Amino acid sequence: MSVTETTARRWTCDGCDVAASRLDGEQAPLPEAWARTAEGCFCLKCRRERAAESAMEAAPGESNREARAKLRRAGLIEFEIRRTPDRPNNTIARACRSSAVAVAAARQRIESRERSSAGAA
Repeated sequence: MSVTETTARRWTCDGCDVAASRLDGEQAPLPEAWARTAEGCFCLKCRRERAAESAMEAAPGESNREARAKLRRAGLIEFEIRRTPDRPNNTIARACRSSAVAVAAARQRIESRERSSAGAA
């Protein structure tokens, strides 16, 4: 499937090979929670995994397991906030198996970064 395709009979995730299609075999748009990027087409599970992995890449090489887990969780929470910014903190927390307090802190970090980059522009 090309990156510009808007409908298909079957969508397949390039990360985990899960497929989505209509029962009647008709063309369908990309599922709502999926995304197409230059790297491919990804389901929500793989998008979350990629966000968490990306956050862990920022960890110093000598980071312990706990520090890496915190970075992973923070990356996942930030991904969910950016994906669905209007969702309440407790809903995002449940999706991330985290706390509403952690989600609120992540929202503040994101807003702070956005203010800093807007001020620098």
